[in-house]
Amino acid sequence: MAARDKRFKPKKSIVEIIIELLLLLVLSLLFGEIAEKFRVPGIVGNIIAGMLLGPMLLNAMQPGPELSGIGMVSLFFIILLIGIEVTTEVLTKHVASALEFASASFIVPAIIMVSVAVLLFKLAIVQAIIVSVALGVPSISIISVLVLKYKMNRHEDGIRVLSGVVVADVLAFVVLAIASPGASATVTLLGILAFFVALFAADKLMKRHAHAIRKVFNSVSSVERSEDLVFAAVILLGFVVASILQLIGITYVLGAFFAGILIHEAIVGKRLYESMKKTFRRLNNSFFIPLFFSIAGLSVVLPGGSYIALLLCLIALSAVVGGVLDYAVAVRKLKLMRPRVATALFGSRGAVGAVIGVIALSEGLISNDLYSVIIMGTVLLSLVMPAMIGRSLWRAGSRENILLEVHESGRG
Repeated sequence: MAARDKRFKPKKSIVEIIIELLLLLVLSLLFGEIAEKFRVPGIVGNIIAGMLLGPMLLNAMQPGPELSGIGMVSLFFIILLIGIEVTTEVLTKHVASALEFASASFIVPAIIMVSVAVLLFKLAIVQAIIVSVALGVPSISIISVLVLKYKMNRHEDGIRVLSGVVVADVLAFVVLAIASPGASATVTLLGILAFFVALFAADKLMKRHAHAIRKVFNSVSSVERSEDLVFAAVILLGFVVASILQLIGITYVLGAFFAGILIHEAIVGKRLYESMKKTFRRLNNSFFIPLFFSIAGLSVVLPGGSYIALLLCLIALSAVVGGVLDYAVAVRKLKLMRPRVATALFGSRGAVGAVIGVIALSEGLISNDLYSVIIMGTVLLSLVMPAMIGRSLWRAGSRENILLEVHESGRG
């Protein structure tokens, strides 16, 4: 923690904080829109906005504990929504495919990256693990948006891809929890295992009594400000689960994610569920996401020569090794989706890698140079990989591809 505190200025006034938030939000929203126009994930523009305002370029503002605290609150709501949009079925329906994709896209490349970082660049093992995990993990925040944008979630192949990404992200947060200061690997793993058992047991119990629970929500719906009460209950559930995980030595981020998973349509009803997702999505897209990632960009500095070499090496390993393995698994496991599309999806980077970097920096696990390697690597991979998704998503001869071709020829 001390490593980061050295960069913090004395406490800022309320006026200074408001002006900084205003500058960050305006520039982040603007750059995010520009990035989207060029088919680049908006968070890349958000991060670049922070880099522009921070010490790396204009030096108009410095990272500090106030902005860091606001960033952590923003992160809670970002991860909570990701959990709400993922169901337990996504985790359990295609277990074999999910494990294969997680191994190909994340586990195997990360092991190779750690080995190279330790042996060739002489990084400490904990630093090597964190940097490799952050740069190697696919991001559910970006991939879920792409899957929904191209309507891949309507097909089993899209669900298989999402399952693999969720498994990889969960593993990444577990690794971060084990690497945290003072953490005992055995205690942490036992705590995570116990939590998983409790989570799925609670989910199964809630689904078994979904009708009764839904009746409670329906009765609440007749009360004035009913949606306010439901939203408050969901946020409180998120804070409770996040606090429990933080207390047993696991990052609160994973708690927010799993709290979101417990909230689904069968429990709260379709109307409330859709309203909840729409409201959280608007809050995230207009405020929390641009704010969090622009604040993350503030701490980026231009790393030295050896760190640039490390950055390029790890990016190449993540893209090439992960890409080849993802393509091979996609050829065998996916029936309709083109393997190239699946490879591009799993190569996309975003919130999860940046989140791991932010948490690791705040806990003093990595230096500012290594943090910059993570953020810059996330930006570069996010610029390249999603661009591989072409207009044709489905294999030649599939019903989906034929419909797309007919639509395009009719429009022409």
